[in-house]
Amino acid sequence: MILQFTPFTIIYLVTIAIGLYLFHLAEDISFAPGRKLVRLVIIGTIVWNGMYALQLLVIDPGIFLISILIGITGIYMIVSALLLFALSYTGREQYVNFVAFVLLMIIPLLILSGIATNQYFSLFYTSINTYAVGDLILFFLEYGPFFWVHTGYLCLLTGFTIFLLFIAWMDYPSLYRRQIGILILVILLPVVTDGVFILKFGPFPGLQITPVILILVSGILLFASSRYHLFSVLPRTQARIPEQLNDGLLIMNPDGILIYMNPAAEGYLLISSDQAVGQKITDICPSLRIDDGATEISVLDGTILEVRKNPLLKTRTSEEIIILHDITIRRRAEKGLREANRQLSLLSSITRHDILNQITVVQGYIELSRDKEMDAELSRFLEEMKRATENIQYEIEFTRIYQDLGTQEPQWQEIDFILRAPCRTRLICECDGYAIYADPMLPKVFENLFDNALRHGGRVTEISVICKEVDGSLRIAVVDDGAGIASEEKERIFERGYGKNTGFGLFLVRDILAITGITIHEEGVPGEGARFVMIVPEGGWRRDRE
Repeated sequence: MILQFTPFTIIYLVTIAIGLYLFHLAEDISFAPGRKLVRLVIIGTIVWNGMYALQLLVIDPGIFLISILIGITGIYMIVSALLLFALSYTGREQYVNFVAFVLLMIIPLLILSGIATNQYFSLFYTSINTYAVGDLILFFLEYGPFFWVHTGYLCLLTGFTIFLLFIAWMDYPSLYRRQIGILILVILLPVVTDGVFILKFGPFPGLQITPVILILVSGILLFASSRYHLFSVLPRTQARIPEQLNDGLLIMNPDGILIYMNPAAEGYLLISSDQAVGQKITDICPSLRIDDGATEISVLDGTILEVRKNPLLKTRTSEEIIILHDITIRRRAEKGLREANRQLSLLSSITRHDILNQITVVQGYIELSRDKEMDAELSRFLEEMKRATENIQYEIEFTRIYQDLGTQEPQWQEIDFILRAPCRTRLICECDGYAIYADPMLPKVFENLFDNALRHGGRVTEISVICKEVDGSLRIAVVDDGAGIASEEKERIFERGYGKNTGFGLFLVRDILAITGITIHEEGVPGEGARFVMIVPEGGWRRDRE
């Protein structure tokens, strides 16, 4: 056994040190599903570098053959791990298991057996030769049939790995194409350098640099794992998200032909994707009318679906996505709630009617009692009883109005269409085309504001309704030229019970508007007229026409 020294040995020893550091660093990305496979690549690379450094240090055919045997074991470890990594990365995790690893190692075990018994059968190599590069003595093999089986198998595994990544590169969103392209390049690089070594090209035909390149590959994989979480959210996992959705998802081309259907949609429309894809959507489900916005359909089993259509954003195609959302339970609950409200309203109406009848009786007896002679104290008691019954009557009347509040769905209402001009007063509307999303009792809001102006504004000759867009919201001002409202009353007028003689009250006005997030306040100048301002938030108003 003869020892020799060459500066090239330092490169491989440094590479081993880097590999050990990367192996330790891999512990810091324990969250990554591909961590074990990357560590397997690192182990194989360390083994290959170590054995090749041994070949450079020791001039001995026996040591050289042992290093070849152990080094090739490391090579198989690397290539198998890269293939399993590609399977994991492309969402084929079911194939990444111990059984798959054992199957991948069947041919390598035969090759390694051929190397170990080569002195008897000459299957892996036919002879060992030496040549000198300066003072450096290198061994090289004349290859036998098993070597080409070995090389072909490695090419097959590596080619399949690159094929999986290439298919993913074509299939996945652009977000992942750059990182997939980098993965393909870093795997191709050691393939190229190994091919140069096998074909004995380059300035140093017997010098193998592929182990060093593989440490670079391992470093890139680890960096991508820790810095960009390469393995934490795999592209294939994201691609499977539509398959896991409870909502039905359809994609159609501009001609209305279905090109994709997820399992949830199959269940809703009672048809498999194999039968549906390629057909017109209207042929699959005639009731599925695709309009802009949201529509509702009922399918064969009674399920109620909310249908929404949206374009596929940030794509170069004109396909559209259709989402089917099951609202059956919600609609049944709403129906049950409406029925319960109807019964409660009926009960309230009957009870209110009976109470008002009894109040009328009480008020009649009070009036009859006042015709009788009585002392002053008893007369005062009767006045208090009359006032109390009037309060009760007012509260009961208040419940009649309030019970309808919020019982119906809000709707879009054009302001200039719902206004009714008050008697003997000029009405000016500057809200043409503006519509707001509000409770159906919105007309009552304006009626009450007009009534409030006429009752408390003194001589009111003109009322204006003015719309103005401010910072995305819509300000609706109801302005009169009456006496205005005193500063200390600007908030009190919205309290319940204030201004009973209107029979409606600004309290209810504020509550009606609040259902859809609209606020109201008074900001007029006392003596110059009242100015009630409603602020409709962004999204709660639109302009249908100019």
